[in-house]
Amino acid sequence: MRIRAVFFDFGGTLVTPLRDIYPVFEEVLRGRHISLDRAAFERAHSEVDARLGPFSSQYLGRSSGMVDRYNARDLEQLGIKDPHGEVVADLHEAFTSPRWHRPYPESDGVLRELGRRGVALHVVSNNTEILPETLARLGWSDRFATVTYSQEAGAEKPDPRIFRLALERAHRSPGEVVHVGDSWEADLIGATQVGLRAIWVNRGMDPPPSPCESVRDLRGVLPLVSP
Repeated sequence: MRIRAVFFDFGGTLVTPLRDIYPVFEEVLRGRHISLDRAAFERAHSEVDARLGPFSSQYLGRSSGMVDRYNARDLEQLGIKDPHGEVVADLHEAFTSPRWHRPYPESDGVLRELGRRGVALHVVSNNTEILPETLARLGWSDRFATVTYSQEAGAEKPDPRIFRLALERAHRSPGEVVHVGDSWEADLIGATQVGLRAIWVNRGMDPPPSPCESVRDLRGVLPLVSP
């Protein structure tokens, strides 16, 4: 069947992943002349998680503004006053900034070439409501026909529900779509269990748990995807 669309994971596939939020908080607070110790931050964040439920497991299906509310609770737990929400706004700006989501060198060119070939591009990511804004700040809003993220889907990859929602939005059947991602479990297992062809972005050249289509970086996707 003709490939009409490509689903891309975001962090670790198109951009370097943000694995640690402490540096973002530290940078923002330093800009306001507030020092932040990592151990103190981690204690505060753990206490907020204990009270509200871990962010990583509680955000699914939550309404908009959830990210800012969690950040505000972290500041409150740290004893940092923010009566007008200015620090929360600075954190929001930082978390959506390209400096914390740096595209891999080949990403833009690969997206441009696939678009030139007439392949529809979509994002499917375990992510939050700030993802569309992050894509906009990268200059990529017009590159993707749809953006599906786990907070709104109420399910994280490899849960098939997020892939089914993405397929519904793309108006495509599984046989018309290739999913590209860097996580074996979330992307490869998740995509194939709903009938999608999957390509593993294996930047570390790790041995795959089982045979699969894999590429060292996104340039390898181009010869594998023919519209």
